[in-house]
Amino acid sequence: MSGTRKILILGNGFDLAHFLPTKYDHFMHAMRNVENYNKDVPMTFESLYTDLINSENYFFENTIKLYKTEEATLPLEEVKELQDELKKNGWFQYFKSYIDSGIDTWIDFENEMEVVLSAVCYIVLEIEKNIKHLDYFSDNIFLSNKMFDKDVKRKYPFINSLLEKFSITDKHSIHAETKIVFDKNFIKYYSGQPIDICASSLLKHLEKDLMGFIEIFSQYITFINELEVKDALKKPEVFEKDLDAIYSFNYSSTIEHLYSHSNINFIHGKADKNSGKKIVLGVSELKNQVLIDNKAYGFVKYYQKLINNTDYQFLKSDSPVTALEKNMKNQSLTKYHPIEVYIWGHSLDSSDSDYIHEIFSFNQDQKYSIRVIVYYYSQPHTQLSNLIAILGKDTVENWMKNKWLEFIETPDIYRLNFDGNYIDSSTSEFSKTVLKPEETRNISFF
Repeated sequence: MSGTRKILILGNGFDLAHFLPTKYDHFMHAMRNVENYNKDVPMTFESLYTDLINSENYFFENTIKLYKTEEATLPLEEVKELQDELKKNGWFQYFKSYIDSGIDTWIDFENEMEVVLSAVCYIVLEIEKNIKHLDYFSDNIFLSNKMFDKDVKRKYPFINSLLEKFSITDKHSIHAETKIVFDKNFIKYYSGQPIDICASSLLKHLEKDLMGFIEIFSQYITFINELEVKDALKKPEVFEKDLDAIYSFNYSSTIEHLYSHSNINFIHGKADKNSGKKIVLGVSELKNQVLIDNKAYGFVKYYQKLINNTDYQFLKSDSPVTALEKNMKNQSLTKYHPIEVYIWGHSLDSSDSDYIHEIFSFNQDQKYSIRVIVYYYSQPHTQLSNLIAILGKDTVENWMKNKWLEFIETPDIYRLNFDGNYIDSSTSEFSKTVLKPEETRNISFF
């Protein structure tokens, strides 16, 4: 393996493999505990995760074993500030109702965001369609829950709750029928009379709340970043030799803190008290025409990356892979060792399909430039299924038949550090041919 060039791509599973509670479900449980906290002392690690320490006992037992959790506290002033932010944030209040109901990962959250936005767009269109039948009182528009038929309520069972959480100032019961009143800021007027809903104002309100939700989450990740490891961790085999590049889809600084790696490209931004950049959290694209017509790009990842100036360049820009491709075209190499791209903890879900297409856009001729090694936990079924859904079975079959794509079990961080009999075999034995010394002289990777 002496001539191997390596690139590492990280997803949230990397943090979870190190027993750091950065999963969406961890965050929501912790914030619910913050919201309900009523003591006059700083919040301890155990208070923050009180309901998870038992239900995910293996995970948190190892968190407590690896890190100085007894020193991790949330100052009372910070708790109270968070409580104020959580109380008024519509996204948190809405998704709080979904705790323990199947939305466990950040991919789940982003997918559910699309469902919520679709429902909001439906509401907007229904109001416009039924404008003559709406009730008006003073400066407000009242919506009856009878406005939505059974099919709609079956598709969006949360529709009344959604309205209540995101855009309502008050709720009235008139003739035993629930009516929901829209804030006047979300209403269009003519001659001083309300005539319609203002979709752009409503969507801007949701965008603003999403930015608030992201700020809360960023604050939470900063708390996780400050967890100190008790003893230096042993390096997984993939770290034994220098990595040519690291691309992280995480918001945390785990790889910097635990393994002292630097020069990391944070694709979706980085949660850091000293960083001017913000993190990216949202949908891949606008699919509903109402969103497109109102230019609601604040919900979209690529727009957030441009606004927040995060590291949105990837493999097709100034990377070692591109450098190798250029040199391969300029030289007639008979032996070469393609760069190995390791993917640790990324689900390869469609929410990051642009990046997945970019990874698999290489190897278009016989002088293939990369091999992709995907780490999995128990079985590679989910990640393999996601790749087939994004790339198509022909591409995936071609890569696997040519041995350009391999699945390897994720390094076991616990056993690596506490089991003397554990053998870490987390690097690939794909390629045995290595460039001869004289052939490598003219290849520059930077």
